[in-house]
Amino acid sequence: MIRRLGDHATAALPIAWLTVLFLVPIGFAVVFSFGHAGFGSVRLGFTLDNYADALSSLYLQTFLRTIVFAVGCSALCILLGFPVAYAIGRRGGRFARVALALIVVPYLASFLVKVMAWQVLLSRGGPLDALAGLVGGRVDLLDSPVAVVIGTVYVYLPIAVIAMTIVLQRIPPELLQASRDLGASPRTTFLRVTLPLARPGIATAALLTAVPMLGELVIPQLLGGGKGLLMGQAIATQYGQSQNYALGSAMVVLLVLAVGVLVAILVRLTRGFDRVAA
Repeated sequence: MIRRLGDHATAALPIAWLTVLFLVPIGFAVVFSFGHAGFGSVRLGFTLDNYADALSSLYLQTFLRTIVFAVGCSALCILLGFPVAYAIGRRGGRFARVALALIVVPYLASFLVKVMAWQVLLSRGGPLDALAGLVGGRVDLLDSPVAVVIGTVYVYLPIAVIAMTIVLQRIPPELLQASRDLGASPRTTFLRVTLPLARPGIATAALLTAVPMLGELVIPQLLGGGKGLLMGQAIATQYGQSQNYALGSAMVVLLVLAVGVLVAILVRLTRGFDRVAA
């Protein structure tokens, strides 16, 4: 009896954590999104004006720009990370753990320090600009969308590599050997066997990168200089400077819905993950 109670209590901890830190704040945001806005206050009620404002031409462009930004940067993380994950997962051998450590350790460094390092690298007069000057070139990418993309991909790339490496390591070598025994070329084996079995890892990498990118605030602020406003910055402005909590909450709800759609698509792509042998 005591053991069962302990098991139930242990199982309840994640649910309580999810409820307190996620469901309750989202619940407040949903309630506030239908309220009447005041400066620094919300009068509870029911109105769709906040959603109309959030989907107006200005914020709609920001919303769509954010989705394109998140999907594009996530795709770049997957394209750049898959060859690395494949090399570690399928060709790494005894050096696989060392290679993973070389990826994980920099990732554990301070998020802010890494972004500010790129701020120095991409600025006029920075190290990259000095190197480009040796061949008559120039690097001045700071405060531009390109700098935001570079910084975002750099920060989230290790997550994509780790997610795909784990799945690639789980692909049974017997399947690849059977494909070769049946006369398939290395290219055909990769396209018809390896890549489909790696699909759950690719979808997981997309999920773990695109979702936080949708609400990214620090990188666009430090590397973009406020140019090309994204949804995270717009929400922060409504809660901070404008103190329009109702409109900010409506933006939050729309962003959560976009995340839900993305998660649903990726969950569908991860079907069959349990059929990849451990």
